[in-house]
Amino acid sequence: MRIKIGTQGDNEAFVITPVDFSVSDIRGIRVYIKYLNGGYVDENKVIIPLSNVDVLDIYHKTVELFEKRFKCQIENDSEAGSLLGSAVSEEERFRAFSAKAFAIRNNDIDGSELTAFLDCVKQDSFRRTLKPFQALSAYHLAFAHNACNFSVPGAGKTSTVLAAYAYLVNNNEIDKLLVVGPLASFIAWKKEYFYCFGTEPKVLEIMGSTPDKRIESELMRSTIDLDLILVSYGSVNRYLDELLFLLRNNRTMVVLDEAHRIKNVDDGVQSTATLQLSPLARSRAVLTGTPAPNSYVDLYNLYKFIWPAHNIIGFSIPQLANMSKHDEDSRIDELISRIAPFYIRIKKSDLGLPEPQFFPPVNVQMSPVQETIYDAIAKMAVGRLEDGSTRAGSRLAAIIRLRQAATNPSLLNRGLDDYYDQFDDSGPRVSLDNNLNVSDEVMRLIQTYQETEIPPKYIKAGEIAKKIVAEGGKLVIWCEFIGTCDDLSDYLRSIGIENRLLYGKTDYYERESIINAFTDKENPSSFNVIIANPHAVGESISLHATCHNALYLEQSFNAGTYMQSKDRIHRVGLQENDITRYYYIHSSNTIDEAVFERVNEKEKRMIELIESQEIPLIADNQDFMEDTEDDIKAIIRGYYEFRSKHF
Repeated sequence: MRIKIGTQGDNEAFVITPVDFSVSDIRGIRVYIKYLNGGYVDENKVIIPLSNVDVLDIYHKTVELFEKRFKCQIENDSEAGSLLGSAVSEEERFRAFSAKAFAIRNNDIDGSELTAFLDCVKQDSFRRTLKPFQALSAYHLAFAHNACNFSVPGAGKTSTVLAAYAYLVNNNEIDKLLVVGPLASFIAWKKEYFYCFGTEPKVLEIMGSTPDKRIESELMRSTIDLDLILVSYGSVNRYLDELLFLLRNNRTMVVLDEAHRIKNVDDGVQSTATLQLSPLARSRAVLTGTPAPNSYVDLYNLYKFIWPAHNIIGFSIPQLANMSKHDEDSRIDELISRIAPFYIRIKKSDLGLPEPQFFPPVNVQMSPVQETIYDAIAKMAVGRLEDGSTRAGSRLAAIIRLRQAATNPSLLNRGLDDYYDQFDDSGPRVSLDNNLNVSDEVMRLIQTYQETEIPPKYIKAGEIAKKIVAEGGKLVIWCEFIGTCDDLSDYLRSIGIENRLLYGKTDYYERESIINAFTDKENPSSFNVIIANPHAVGESISLHATCHNALYLEQSFNAGTYMQSKDRIHRVGLQENDITRYYYIHSSNTIDEAVFERVNEKEKRMIELIESQEIPLIADNQDFMEDTEDDIKAIIRGYYEFRSKHF
């Protein structure tokens, strides 16, 4: 079927005229065209109004509809005038532009192009030596101006963006850099800017503690003397007017770091405010290692941000949601094809990192007191887990209490009200049950445990830490519970091991000071051990410059935070002779063993998924996150296996 596109009146509307068929032959045409600015059928013609709309966008969507959906061949009316001619020219230009971006993405280019790009980057005293995959990613972004980088954590996405930024600055296309990200990312951007350009950036950090007057005085002016503007996602809406003023008056690259935070299409505040920055940006970059954690819907806002005037995705939100439920949906290939020119993705296997060393878990024997407490908590927990009528909050609380008893029974004295404080604001929340359901005798042991003994796990952690520090190394210890972080820190100091805490309670400026001191190669820090919570600092920080040892004192069933925490010390920038070592401490015959086994199974499946798919859906592996039915079964199975052997 063939159609001809022309215009009506004084460019009031597009007119689609069937050439060799009737409009009525197209099933459902009235439903589809009404979404094109209220399009309608008039006799045997389709009329698409052009009032109050981006003409190029409507033309692009019209071509998409009739070419892709209705399988029509399109002719453009040569007498339609300049409006249609401009739209046609722009559409053709964008298609050629997309094809070139796709070629760069696939490294299907002349080597001299990349050499010329790198030569231009270095004109601005760019000091970093980029890995080949980083150079290609930077060139792709610099050419496209607007692109997504879906590379795994540790691939050097920050340096890649800064190289593209240097190129665009040297070509006089942009002169300011605005980064929207979580607070934890601010430190990395400042450090990477220094490493890349050799100078400390003039930076404005916009977050809850930044005075309003400073933000206004820095941004609401015609000339801005800043190299780097950093704004937290939570602050975008509050300072939207000031940020829009910045973008209207400065040629700015806008970067969304950890951009999965705007994936929510139903978010009325954070995502909506951030998307308003897009139309005024001269260049846009989206960075996230998890582009589609739940469904293909998660891609919608990312591409809406980088190309606000082009319908790159090409599918509606309901269509994307439906496609996510069916692996064999033929539309998935079309989706990947549509978005491919404007994203690049480096997998873990592409990084060429030295292989890490994993030590088998060290099993420590619980004391008789801890064992008595643990057995009572295990009996209570398994009872709840086996009871299908028990509400979700009680089941989750039972698992938490079991994990706490395996490390330090004194944690059982604390309520679970602050359990969610360590997590990101997103995600479901259920009320947790503080009732332990143990005998009075066991409760007295719990209440006096802290005065009775030092948890055996702490003692073993101290031994490992002492050995690593004595050999000149540094160590990060990962703990799941805030109470564990605090208590372990006190214990290590009591045996002469200086340490610092990185968790939700650590103030931003204190966190920055700790990371800077810990990773400073030139000036040895006064401490060589960090105790960290993976839910609070599992992303956006890099410790690999000086730290090559990680110890897991506690773990959860969440493979996502586990993988992120491992990447803090195993990432691009390691030297060939750097050996990354991972240690684990378990209490014998406890939930620790089930958690370790399950989280490693999940990680293995996730790595296979991530390495094999272009846009992997974490939803395809639902138990990737925490406390699924299979996890519960593993807890129950381990409990009865132990009892059958020892009772």
